[in-house]
Amino acid sequence: MARNGCFKVLLAYFAIAFTILLTGHFFPAENENTTSIPVLLSVLLLIPLLAWHKSYRKKASLSKEADGRDKGTVLLWIFALFILALSIRIPSVLLFNLPYEKTPLIYLVILTMLIVEKTDVSAFGFKTKNIGKSLLFGLLCFVVLDGFAIVSSYVLVYAFTNQMPVQSYDVTPLFLTLPFMTLCVGISEEALFRGYMQTHLEKFYTVRKAILIQAILFGAWHFVWNLSPFDPFGMLGYVEITSLIGLFFGYFYSKTRNLAPLVFAHGLFDSVPQGIIENESAFNAFQTIPLINQILTFLLPYVVAMISTFLFLKYLARKI
Repeated sequence: MARNGCFKVLLAYFAIAFTILLTGHFFPAENENTTSIPVLLSVLLLIPLLAWHKSYRKKASLSKEADGRDKGTVLLWIFALFILALSIRIPSVLLFNLPYEKTPLIYLVILTMLIVEKTDVSAFGFKTKNIGKSLLFGLLCFVVLDGFAIVSSYVLVYAFTNQMPVQSYDVTPLFLTLPFMTLCVGISEEALFRGYMQTHLEKFYTVRKAILIQAILFGAWHFVWNLSPFDPFGMLGYVEITSLIGLFFGYFYSKTRNLAPLVFAHGLFDSVPQGIIENESAFNAFQTIPLINQILTFLLPYVVAMISTFLFLKYLARKI
């Protein structure tokens, strides 16, 4: 691994990050539902990377398998990429309350695979064969895990309050956020945690341990949203939930070696719920029912959803 290659990767990473963060400073967005200039720029900056990737593959000799480096080196690189990603993620969230680090992270991970490790991205789960089927599985994964739990929770709220918990659904946030949440958020996080980390970890650990390690790091990755204002209990809950999702996504990846369904599911997870317009009076009434019923309303649907998702992944994931 030449130092020159590492330098090029870091230069590209920080240059892209600086450009997007500077744009975020001059063109602030009110919230993540807004198609802001930095969000649009984040999506557009994926185009030159895609074009360069196609050109680079034609002239470079790339391995079809992740390289055979020793365990210590691999763990060091995983740790280094994680810290580098956080070095942009933390100021992005604290300054703008938006994840502007996504496109720089895609550059960091993809360029590391290609330039530093000389490995084709297909070895890390980037596959476009049967893309329609892959997207369908991503949709099903979202429906089984998150969609079922959301709908079931609302049904239970209605059962306890006799009031409709949802007023309507606004498709505008979905259309505005889905491209960014899929192409930037989905690709960056799936590439880093499932594609890069898990693929390498499975070279030295059992599949279960590799899934667990990347899931813990995936959960820790989300602690930043509760830094300002500092909310330790909210942080702990968010880390636990995202770690659990990381377990399911890691299990899916271990079965399919395909990131496409996960990228699409990831985008749906982060964009579909944003269009839900809830009925405040129903939830005010919900606060008056016994606490045990409140807990069961939100806990039980997710327990059932997790069991259903495990069965879905166990018996259907290999069919991709």
